[in-house]
Order: sequence, then structure tokens, then C-alpha cells
Amino acid sequence: AVVSTQSTGVMGVDVCEEPGQIGYDTLTSELRDSYKFALEGKSPGFTTWRMRPVGEEKYTNDCILYSDQQLRVLQALDVPAEKLIGGAKLPNNYCGSDHIPLITDFQRVLAE
Repeated sequence: AVVSTQSTGVMGVDVCEEPGQIGYDTLTSELRDSYKFALEGKSPGFTTWRMRPVGEEKYTNDCILYSDQQLRVLQALDVPAEKLIGGAKLPNNYCGSDHIPLITDFQRVLAE
């Protein structure tokens, strides 16, 4: 991904890789992960957690990426506590997807 320093962009991404793997690291070399910023350098404990025939799968492979030239992260919605997910994992009656919703509040910073 190549981002112009004159542009402002935000995108939600299912990277299909976790932080530390090449796809995620390549994207975040040009763009910032809003959750890592809001959580002071950490990633959420999970963004998808499901049961498959081969067993349980729990990953952090979703993120909200942004170009930080004109945006400031104000806050990000925390992921649910593990005990709230339940034994059936995701999707469930509260979340219709096997990925949790991610939400970030941004503030636009005006250039001087």
C-alpha cells in the first residue's frame, strides 16, 4: 500500500494475518492501526473467535488502518470480555458475525 502524505484515508481490514506476520506488517508500514494506537502499542486480545470442525480458532486479524497525516485517534471501542462471548463463540445471539465490530473515533487535524 502506498499512501500520499497529502491524503487522508481510513479502512477496515480483515488482514487474515495477525500482527507480526508479513501481510499485516506490510500494511502497517505505510498505515497505522488505530487499535494499536488507542491501546498504547498493544493489539486487542481477539477480533475473531469461532469453533470449526478442527477446533477453536481465536485470532486478532481485523484492524482499522488510517493515514496519520490529518487524523488523530480519540478512542477505540474495547473488545468484549472473553466471558461474554460464551461457549459457542462467534457468531452468537449478540454478534451475527464471527468477527467482532471494531469502532474508532477520529478527529481531523487541520493543517496549519
